[in-house]
Amino acid sequence: MKPSYTSAFAIGAVVGLILAAAGTLFAGATGGVSKLGVNGEGSVLDPVFNVPASALWFVVILTSAGLGLVLAVATRAVANVIDPDAPSVTLWVIGPLGAIVGGVVAFAVFPLGVSGFGTLQDGVATVSIAEMMLLSAMVGVSAGAVITWQSYIMARPPTAEDDPELLPADTASTSG
Repeated sequence: MKPSYTSAFAIGAVVGLILAAAGTLFAGATGGVSKLGVNGEGSVLDPVFNVPASALWFVVILTSAGLGLVLAVATRAVANVIDPDAPSVTLWVIGPLGAIVGGVVAFAVFPLGVSGFGTLQDGVATVSIAEMMLLSAMVGVSAGAVITWQSYIMARPPTAEDDPELLPADTASTSG
């Protein structure tokens, strides 16, 4: 079966979104982002994460790197099931590369997103829960798509095939 790198990109975006939501819920439930606060006055209250910015970056980058590793390893495993005879890069290359891409995308998106959506004041990041999930979704979609796409390319690299509609390479150079 011929590899479909576009499908890998799209599937990676969806799986990345699901993993990002799960990672955010896990980090919130286990105390990785431990302080919930409330912004607003009167009857209009908005629950927010109110945490030290350095702790938030640390948790987000580590969670994204871990999920990037999982996604890269799972992509290679699926590619090996699809085509076990394809020449593939080892897991020792694909796994860390997925972790690095996940961490780098999170490092780029989250501080900018918190600065844009929430507030940074005296080293404390304040961002609403909805905006935190939106930022997680942005990281998940972009990192998931890139990690799955690059892992799939490394697990099933493109191969040159003869196209019956084109002239063979040796006759094209002799004619004309």
